[in-house]
Amino acid sequence: MSGSRTVYVDRNFALLWSGNAASLVGFFGVRIAYPLLTLAATDNPALAGWVTFAVTVPSLIFQIPAGIAADYGNQRRILLICQSAGLSAACLAITVVILQIPYFAPVLMLTAFVEGTANVFFEVSELAAVRNIVDAEDRGVALSFLSAEKPVAIVIGRATGAAAYGAAAWLPFAVNTMSYIFCRKTLQAIRWNTPARAAGPALRERLTDGMGSVVRDGARSAWAEPFLRTTTAISGLTNMIIQVAILLIMVKLDDSDSPAWTIGIVLGAAGVGGIVGSAAATKLITWFGRARVYHGALWAYTALMLPVSLSSNPVVLAIAWFAVGCSGLIITVLMSIFRVEVIPEETLGRTVGILTMVTDGSVAFGALLGGYLVSGLGTTGVGILLTGAMFVVAVSTRRMTIPA
Repeated sequence: MSGSRTVYVDRNFALLWSGNAASLVGFFGVRIAYPLLTLAATDNPALAGWVTFAVTVPSLIFQIPAGIAADYGNQRRILLICQSAGLSAACLAITVVILQIPYFAPVLMLTAFVEGTANVFFEVSELAAVRNIVDAEDRGVALSFLSAEKPVAIVIGRATGAAAYGAAAWLPFAVNTMSYIFCRKTLQAIRWNTPARAAGPALRERLTDGMGSVVRDGARSAWAEPFLRTTTAISGLTNMIIQVAILLIMVKLDDSDSPAWTIGIVLGAAGVGGIVGSAAATKLITWFGRARVYHGALWAYTALMLPVSLSSNPVVLAIAWFAVGCSGLIITVLMSIFRVEVIPEETLGRTVGILTMVTDGSVAFGALLGGYLVSGLGTTGVGILLTGAMFVVAVSTRRMTIPA
């Protein structure tokens, strides 16, 4: 591969990566601002859970349609539409916050839902778009960078989102608006190695056979490998537990009158841990094998629920949440490697959509459940419940066979 060609590939992927990284920073900033704003205005954890549910439930609803769109559609157009939809929702949200419209929660739920939907479609199509702008021999490196995109955005987004909220309630939404604009500009500057596909005869032909036939290919790939389907279910449960823990931490720190930026720092620590975990994952898997790494990460989750449950100290919570993020990304990298090995390329979008529907869709129910649990059991009761649930998950996997 020539030097000029390498620069060309690097430029296109850098545009894709940096644009969405900026957009995700804004997105994760408002994801923390949405419940903080609701808690401050209503002092109702259950309502804060509903707002968080609105931004996360699209992961349950739209993963399969997003996978179909990625496999058959014009990926460049999908990416641009997603950013335009997110931008429109962000503009509405900032208007609601600045004008202090009464009964704003339903409107914020709508804008959160639109942003969450745009994010789902963007993430799946972004993965598929890498094939169009990066040559096969460079995709491993590109996918490694892509895996680090979300933890980087979590670190910056949660910290800056909470700090911006502490300065002015509308500021995280303004930052989010600018991030969408920046991402649109970078997407428009990308030169595709091959013409971006248009939704054409292939999709129409498959849809005439029924939507079930389109989805069935992805479902078959997801179900064919026992380890894949088992770990997907486990990831769904752990993601639900983690989402409840996030709301628990927010309520604890809010009750202790900690400044808003403290909440951002504590929750952003998971992103720092994610970066460390993504860097260390492949070496750990090589040294200790997939089975030990996977089981070790689940037991780490269990141990880390104890300080989250028992402490309200921001330093203790930040250290624990850093380790949670590290463990989570190690599992994510392990599963990504396995998926690439066993999922046929032609059904990757739909299969990943189905798997992510379970793993990320459970986050929505965790957010909704967490609000009611905290309201009913209090922070101490919820902390004990989370620790026990994570222990049951870890114990239930001790005899699971993990491919080498």
